[in-house]
Amino acid sequence: MKKNMIPGSFQLMKKINTGLVLDTIRLYAPISRVEISKMLNLTPATVTNITAELLKRNIIIESDFGKSTGGRKPVLLKINPDSYYVIAVHIGSTKLRVSVMNMESEIICSLTEKLYPNMEFEKVKDIMIDFINQLIKEYLPEKNKILGIGVAAHGLVDFNNGTITFAPNFGWKNINLREILEREFDVPAFVDRDVRAMAMAESWYGEGREVEDFICIKVGYGIGAAFIKDKQQLRGASDGLGEFGHMKVEINGTKCICGNYGCLENYASERAIVRYAMENGYRDELDIEKIHEEVNKGNQKIIDAVKKAGFYLGLGISNLINIFNPRLIVIGGDLIDINDLFFDELLLSAKNYSLQELFQNVNIKRTQTGKDAITKGAALLVLDNLFDSIQKEVIS
Repeated sequence: MKKNMIPGSFQLMKKINTGLVLDTIRLYAPISRVEISKMLNLTPATVTNITAELLKRNIIIESDFGKSTGGRKPVLLKINPDSYYVIAVHIGSTKLRVSVMNMESEIICSLTEKLYPNMEFEKVKDIMIDFINQLIKEYLPEKNKILGIGVAAHGLVDFNNGTITFAPNFGWKNINLREILEREFDVPAFVDRDVRAMAMAESWYGEGREVEDFICIKVGYGIGAAFIKDKQQLRGASDGLGEFGHMKVEINGTKCICGNYGCLENYASERAIVRYAMENGYRDELDIEKIHEEVNKGNQKIIDAVKKAGFYLGLGISNLINIFNPRLIVIGGDLIDINDLFFDELLLSAKNYSLQELFQNVNIKRTQTGKDAITKGAALLVLDNLFDSIQKEVIS
């Protein structure tokens, strides 16, 4: 073993390479093994062994022959989109979304239900199971084609145990969702935080594709962060790393749904904008779509509310920049997806409150995967496990 090589890093590299090969085929198919090798700077033997295992599992198929450069025409590869499917579940702060995705990461169909504060888990569970059964019945009659169920959930999640430790918007504690889903559907299930799912989607398909390390921030009804190091999630001692929304920004601030006071998400989230708008004299109902609509109309009460929330998020981000000195911060979620004013304001605030030497070396970008980031990330929880099993069989 090489000096300074961390334990398990060979296995990790095989897993990453398998994901890269599959994603390259997905993006550039039909493509030859030689082209994959050159694009990813992998040895021909590594690519051959990985693609052999993917072919064996029917995840990819051989397509037409490519152009010859003097010898035998190369065999081209492409994804077999209907070889397997993944059920992706997003339990957000305000909505439940259940989707079926194919091996090309396309969302085949989705069902959505609005959720409410303090909604009982049993009610949400019944809706989720009903949605999954509906989708299986209509789109997945061959049960053996379901690779598994991936769940991205709001709140604190213990990934290893598949447990929602604490969902503050609903008041849920210690819900072993993996056990419930595996017992109900007899397929593997994986549960992680929504922002980590978003970070995984960006790492595979978005701004994080070409980098090893970055910070991902999700902002909507609540706020969270995920930290990617060497293409892997950093999790913390109790799987709680990334509670960025509960950074304290006002010592004598308003009470948060977590029970504490002065948390960032009380000042920089969608619900903060609603509160600011009401303080400014706005009296109509306000949700994310209405916020966007009123900003476009030039409603100054809403514009001021959005700018104030953006200011606070930028303040929080400046702390991340000053502490971690990242090269890339990727931001997604409902507020980012639809509102340029909010994004522009947070950039200005982050610049003003960061050490300038550090700010000059960070790129702050929107997610490329947009509104489907968390759903795609939930599916990747399942695919990532698939690569765990494949890499054990592939010899580089």
